[in-house]
Amino acid sequence: MSYTASSAPVRGALNPSEYELIDSDPHFNRVVGYMRPSDYAVWGASAVGFPLALVGMERLQSSAGPYKAATKIPGGAIRFTTFLGLTGGFLWAYIRSSQRFLGWQENAREVKLDRYEIKKSLSQEKLPYHENESLLDDRLQDLANRNSQNSVTLLAFVPFFNFAHHPYHGVNIAKYYETRPGEESWGFDNLKPFEEIKAKYTKKIE
Repeated sequence: MSYTASSAPVRGALNPSEYELIDSDPHFNRVVGYMRPSDYAVWGASAVGFPLALVGMERLQSSAGPYKAATKIPGGAIRFTTFLGLTGGFLWAYIRSSQRFLGWQENAREVKLDRYEIKKSLSQEKLPYHENESLLDDRLQDLANRNSQNSVTLLAFVPFFNFAHHPYHGVNIAKYYETRPGEESWGFDNLKPFEEIKAKYTKKIE
């Protein structure tokens, strides 16, 4: 069952941010796709650092006992700590990227990437957040958003990602119809009004 004009959900106020809000609930693919080289460096350092820390602790204090030579660490332990490092590093990198979408960290690069991506979708008369591609109806899209929005704040404890395409992203699409300095060369002039693009994908309720 879909929402009607009188039953559309009311969205709450968003958390304040120091920098421009890009997306209050970014899709998993966008968060990973917008990662910076520094995020990948953090991820890689974590993956390498965990097993190295295990080796270092064995050398500092052997598991064989005081004043004993360091023993060979089983391959299973190395693989497990590498897995922990990969997982922890990915979550750390994901949090860093998500914070830029939320405007909690400096995000000038991401703002430019986002504006190009959304403007390109609008120039192709596509919905910028691809909610028309979702298998969920609008009620379930709303529920998915309420479950995943701000989940990044507890991601290290409860990994929860947004895999749903929905229209609830906390930004006014009108800002993408503005031309900021440096965007003139993109060639996205005379964009079709968003309401007309949206109407193409609106499912009518009989």
